[in-house]
Amino acid sequence: MPLDEFDLIKKYFDIGTIKNTSVVLGPGDDCAILAPLDGQEICLSTDTMNEDVHFLSSLPGSVIASRVVAANLSDLAAMGADPYACLLAVTLNEVNENWLDQFSAGIFSILKDYRCPLIGGNVSKGPKLSITMTVLGSIPVGKAIVRSGARTGDGIYVTGSLGDAKGGLETLRSGKKQNYLVSRYCHPTPRILEGMALRELASSMIDVSDGLLADLGHICSASHLGAELDINSLPISSYLKDEVGEELAYRFALSDSDDYELCFTVPKRLEDEMNRLDWSSLAPVTKIGTMIPDKNIKVLAEDGGIIEIEQLGYKHF
Repeated sequence: MPLDEFDLIKKYFDIGTIKNTSVVLGPGDDCAILAPLDGQEICLSTDTMNEDVHFLSSLPGSVIASRVVAANLSDLAAMGADPYACLLAVTLNEVNENWLDQFSAGIFSILKDYRCPLIGGNVSKGPKLSITMTVLGSIPVGKAIVRSGARTGDGIYVTGSLGDAKGGLETLRSGKKQNYLVSRYCHPTPRILEGMALRELASSMIDVSDGLLADLGHICSASHLGAELDINSLPISSYLKDEVGEELAYRFALSDSDDYELCFTVPKRLEDEMNRLDWSSLAPVTKIGTMIPDKNIKVLAEDGGIIEIEQLGYKHF
């Protein structure tokens, strides 16, 4: 007998392996119930990923799960929030139990790493696979890092390396074997701990999901400023340069990659304090530029000339 909606939920999504004392009632009723958190504000975000738009249909369920969770938790990281709970809505074009086994195992494996319980959601049928996750995060009152806090002279920083995910996607499309770049695309790491470490230091922050220039542009717009970047300061892995060449690697890093790294600004007076943080267990941090009064983003070459960039980032429409 084929599984109906409630069978699917019970078998694949109501596993209950992640405990959170703030969850009064989890999956199985009309609503989940959460207990209020003293002295905390709740950050909420939601993202949808559609087959053949946000991920290749040929990818295993575990990889799609990894990208869905990372994309959503990365939004919490960008606020400096600690994951608290999540909801998941899945539209299936067919019931493939092997795929669902992989997807469910992938979802819960990553959520367990970040102590983030799945407290409810929905399963339905549709023409194509579509996955929507809503995440909730907690943060001390008044400590959220928003996009509008940057000031002239603030240093611009990023975590990790940029462009790898785009390199991994192109590697997959070419039919080549697994490598470091493919791993970076398939299993991105949300920078939760890094975001929390920056609560008292960063003046603004965003996660890099549509390309560095596009996402930094949101900080510039919200803060009514511009930015000046040194192209030679961009953290680009040797794996990416070896795979696609230096010129394409820089383009991927600036405009084409959903690496889910953090881009943030730090006031000059706090830069030394930030550099004294123990980053040994965290992603490396690189200064790539400075916020400027001119409301444009300038990418400077080694000789000081301005590099013209045709495409700023991924366009959703």
